[in-house]
This record gives sequence, structure tokens and C-alpha cells, in this order.
Amino acid sequence: MSIEHSLFQRDLFYGKTEGLSAFFGGPPFSSLQKKEGKSVKKVCIFGAGSYYGNEKLPEGQFLSLAADGGYDMALRLGVLPDIFIGDGDSVQSPVQAAEKIFLKPEKDDTDTLSAVRLAMERGGEIFYFYGCTGGRTAHTLANLQVLSFLAEKRRKGFLLGNHEIFTCIKNDEIQFSSKSEGMISVFSLSEKSEGVSETGLKYTLNQYTMKNTYPIGVSNEFIGKRAKIKVENGSLLVIYTEKAVLEI
Repeated sequence: MSIEHSLFQRDLFYGKTEGLSAFFGGPPFSSLQKKEGKSVKKVCIFGAGSYYGNEKLPEGQFLSLAADGGYDMALRLGVLPDIFIGDGDSVQSPVQAAEKIFLKPEKDDTDTLSAVRLAMERGGEIFYFYGCTGGRTAHTLANLQVLSFLAEKRRKGFLLGNHEIFTCIKNDEIQFSSKSEGMISVFSLSEKSEGVSETGLKYTLNQYTMKNTYPIGVSNEFIGKRAKIKVENGSLLVIYTEKAVLEI
């Protein structure tokens, strides 16, 4: 079901975006939809799940969206999202986002996936998800599938959890700096993922066929070397500590 099919109301007006609370730390940010006529590439999506106090926003300008009840969480953190999108079943505060998109309660897409589709239409390429873990396990699993959806569309998605980060790659690779610390785990989302290689880690793989029925990739470790995860044919879920330094 497309966003156009699921909308029953669309209110458009433009206002100001407020700064951050001390929760995130650092200077205030500007969350703008366009800069010099170009679509913003980075996207931040706020959900109604758990927040752990370690969230950091990306540098530069980005588009911010609140998925339903995520609007309340964003306001508590001092963030006024550019766009509210959802069916309104969990948001409590009066919605004052610059753009408000209300969805039908009965729909195929989750509110988070609807936010992703809209942001992709606006040119979004790199997605950061906040408050999209915790709460109902089904919602967390649904959001992991959203990461897989983004990888399939050749976009990048990063879901911030409890001092760890989730991402997905499909027929692609991901690299980490030698400054990375902590744990990293890799799981096959496909029935089988072929040509999986893990280098620069405590345990390595070379052209391995990873299956979604055998967790061989759990609990690997960074060892002070530049590390790389690569899959030639298939989709991988990669979970790594917030102390890892990703090279994009």
C-alpha cells in the first residue's frame, strides 16, 4: 500500500525547528528540508519506543520525522520534527510539526515504514532511527525489517538501540575504523547469504555461506584493525557497539 493510498488528511504549513535538549549534547541543530534547492540526504526518524540516553544526531542538515507517538518523545527531547506521520493512535500532544500527515488506522505499512517511504520520496539516502527498539518485540522486529527494506532499495539505515547500533547490508559491504572497540555480530536475513567475508576481527570468515538457521556470526570482536563485513549475494543484519567507528 503506497502512502498516497493510505492518506486521508494532509495539512501543509511551514514553521521553525527548535534546538536540542541536553539529552543529546552538543550544539543546537537545524533540521531543514532543503538547502540551496537540493533535497536533504540524511533523515532522522523518531519512534515511540525506548530511549537510552546515548543517542547522537548526525552532523549537518537533515530531515526529521516523527512516527506517531514518536512525536511526544521528540518534544520531550526538545526536538520539533519537520514532519509528523501516523494514524494518531499513540500520539498524545497536539501536533505542531511543519507538515502533518495522518494515515488510516487500517493499513499495510507501519507508521515507521510510511515515514521511510515519504523520506525516500524527498531524496533521503541515509536514515537514523531513534526510539525504534524496546516496547513491543513485534515493533522492534518490524523496524529491523525496515532496515532490510532500505538495504534492498540501496539506502543505508541505522537503528540506535541500547548502546548498540543495528544496520543491514545487501550484496554490499560495511567497513569500520581501526579505532573501533567492543562487539559486533552478523546474522543472515536471507535463507542463505553467499560469499560472506569478515576481516580485521577476532574471528574471520572467507567466502562463507551463512544461513539464517545457524548463528555463526554472533559475538565477534574488534581487535584494533580496520574491519570489513562483505556479502556477495544475500542480506545481513549487522549489530555493533556504539564504540565502533563506522566508515561511510
